[in-house]
Amino acid sequence: MSRQILDRESVKAAQAASVGNAQTARAYDVPVVVDLAKCITGCRICIDSCPVDCLSVDPATSKAHMRHDECWYCLACELDCPKDAITVKIPFLVR
Repeated sequence: MSRQILDRESVKAAQAASVGNAQTARAYDVPVVVDLAKCITGCRICIDSCPVDCLSVDPATSKAHMRHDECWYCLACELDCPKDAITVKIPFLVR
């Protein structure tokens, strides 16, 4: 693996560990967390790249959010996001 990918992965791992139960009022943690401060209003790149359509635009903020928990952990949304606003938290058993 290249040095750039390894550095990016360590940064993303640190972000995943720090986000907690962001963006949900439910008792469980969502696997796809969107940093609303980084997310571009009206951008649909992550939504269009998701093969299972688990992301959508939140009408209140006009930014991406996780609509339902059907994530395949393919990382398409995380890799395609131009602002690195998305963190996919992969469960231990899937890794």
